[in-house]
Amino acid sequence: MKRILSLLIIAVILIFATACTVTTQGSPDASQGGNATKVSGKSKKALFVGRESGGDAITIKHLKALGFEVAVTTDKELTADEALKYALVFVSSTVNSGRVSNKLIASPIPVIYAESQNIGDVALSGKSTDFDNGDYSGKSVTIKAGNHPMAAGLKGNVDIYKLDGKIGFVVPSKEGVIVASAPDDDQRAVICAFEKGVNNLNNEPVPARQVYFYLVNGEEINQTDDGWKLFDAAVKWAIGSK
Repeated sequence: MKRILSLLIIAVILIFATACTVTTQGSPDASQGGNATKVSGKSKKALFVGRESGGDAITIKHLKALGFEVAVTTDKELTADEALKYALVFVSSTVNSGRVSNKLIASPIPVIYAESQNIGDVALSGKSTDFDNGDYSGKSVTIKAGNHPMAAGLKGNVDIYKLDGKIGFVVPSKEGVIVASAPDDDQRAVICAFEKGVNNLNNEPVPARQVYFYLVNGEEINQTDDGWKLFDAAVKWAIGSK
């Protein structure tokens, strides 16, 4: 009788343990949420808004070298819902800024904007062309926040291009951290970081890390090794990795 009772107890314990295992494996981690995106190893996925050819192809190749699986979409087809499938969105300067507009202003996915006008669209700068955003000709930038991870350990004036070319800039809101600026104007940010939770100019909290990065279409082939180091650091900071 004791043996039968013992076997019954063991059977109940096994059934209970199996049920717990199924429940745990079938449910997403509460700390990640139901549709959390993995951002480690080869599971990283990036959405590139732009073209698959020309200078954009060089940037896409570089994202792949960083371990990203990259999908490409056009400015017209971009939606906030589509962005939710990715760990990072990169908006190229090849887009029509009016088509991208503020589609991602409330997105919880980190975004790197290379199109300066879109920084104004998401209320992280003003909107006046050539004042709040634009580009200048040169090949160097000045590191302003050398201790920031996006500075990639670089200091002072850094040649980002091999030859003079177009370098994009924005004049960010006070919440933006100017990591690098134009050499002759420290208000013109060429690399700028916006931390999650800071307020934009609409007094709304930024839902995820946002970055402005200077890379103007056609200059990708002109980038120096230091330029790509800064790019790598921007990507890593945006997705929260060191």
